[in-house]
Amino acid sequence: MNRDTLKLNASKAAEIIRKVLSSKYFPFLTAAFTLASYYLGWDVALFYYIALTGILMLFLLEDITPVLHLFLFMSVSISLINTPSTTMGNSDYYHRPEIYIQIFTIVGLFIAAAICRLVKTVVKGKFKITPVFFGVCGFAFILIINGIFTADYKPKNLLFGFILAACILGIYSVFKDNVKLDANGFEKIAYSFIAFSILLLIELIVAYATTEDLFVDGTINRHKLIFGWGVYNTYGVMLLMCVPAAIYIAVRKRWGFVYTVYSFILFVALFFSCSRQAMVGGIVIYPFCIGMLLIKSKNRFPNICVLLGAATVGLILAGFYHEQVFKFFKVILSNLIVDGELDGSGRTTIWREAIEYFKKSPIFGAGFFVKFSYNGNSGLGFIPLMCHNTILQLLSSCGIVGLIAYLIHRTQTVISFFRKITLQRSFIALTILSILVICLFDNHIFNIFPTIIYGALTAIFEKSEKSDA
Repeated sequence: MNRDTLKLNASKAAEIIRKVLSSKYFPFLTAAFTLASYYLGWDVALFYYIALTGILMLFLLEDITPVLHLFLFMSVSISLINTPSTTMGNSDYYHRPEIYIQIFTIVGLFIAAAICRLVKTVVKGKFKITPVFFGVCGFAFILIINGIFTADYKPKNLLFGFILAACILGIYSVFKDNVKLDANGFEKIAYSFIAFSILLLIELIVAYATTEDLFVDGTINRHKLIFGWGVYNTYGVMLLMCVPAAIYIAVRKRWGFVYTVYSFILFVALFFSCSRQAMVGGIVIYPFCIGMLLIKSKNRFPNICVLLGAATVGLILAGFYHEQVFKFFKVILSNLIVDGELDGSGRTTIWREAIEYFKKSPIFGAGFFVKFSYNGNSGLGFIPLMCHNTILQLLSSCGIVGLIAYLIHRTQTVISFFRKITLQRSFIALTILSILVICLFDNHIFNIFPTIIYGALTAIFEKSEKSDA
């Protein structure tokens, strides 16, 4: 076989790989493998799959939008069997040298590939400096210098701040000029979230079917509703992010009413997650999604029929089973206010503590590693406790300078949205908003995986302003 033949075969193989990796159905394959990994404890195998797939995408695809779905599934990659969390099994899996050495190597290779792609973008002159870029840079810089000049400043403040900054700025920078956002591109993004939501629903159903002592005296013990990669609150934010995607497909497809039904299923599932912040987020986000559906859909009649049908069936069932429905919502909402504390979790207490830390260090904050009066353990020593509110977290950790940097960044994204309001941009904006709403009650934007997803979505949202889709 001569050299030309080898080159031709390699070119054909590369083209086949490109088509597979860029297919809107490829996320469903990733979902299947992730689900198998979750129940069989194949954590490292999943990491290899995600890293190898991601590296191939970064080197072979002109449009790296499909990488987003890998970030989604990476956020739920820790299996129930191998979780390091003390509340969910306390496995030593992630403390074994042979495991974390492999993980560090895999992550390092993926980061190297991402850096290569970014350098290539810069060298070719494709990287564009924009106002949003400066805003993200400012926000990232503030995260790095959290708590500087305080007496209790620790090296791990710098380490954790750098990790967060790398997640948001690094991912944003790689994505912003390497995505092609035509109508097909947005559809790929939507199907990524659809595949992700299917996995989440399966895990929720299995959890309800198999968890011991989940129901006690007719009530749901939400603290038993746990997953290897998180608890009910983590689950809630992940599921909420998927709702706008279902509505987007419902708007675009002639048979989209099927996805309208699916969006309603996701909305109901938010309540079964037992995450009150997800319920609040759903109550805020879902009406906007329905508004987008009714305004933008070319086939309004089937979708309106579905919505009316769902409402009618819901009311009829609620009438027949009113006692059970009342009891369910009583269980869900019973602890919303307990002893003067929001949802009985002590949030108002730690919010007051966050304000006190801000008062002591108002300029640059007291850093991420201050002590709060609640117990928590991720099982990973470099992850600090948070105060469960983005604004207060910024004030306590990064001071007024941090809040200003964030508000500049947020103002830029809001202005960008109103400069050009389209169906596609509304879909991405609502997905981002789902994270931000819940962040009023939690700190997902300061957790590594949600931060990565947020960085990618921010880049896609900015790029969508120039899209003709």
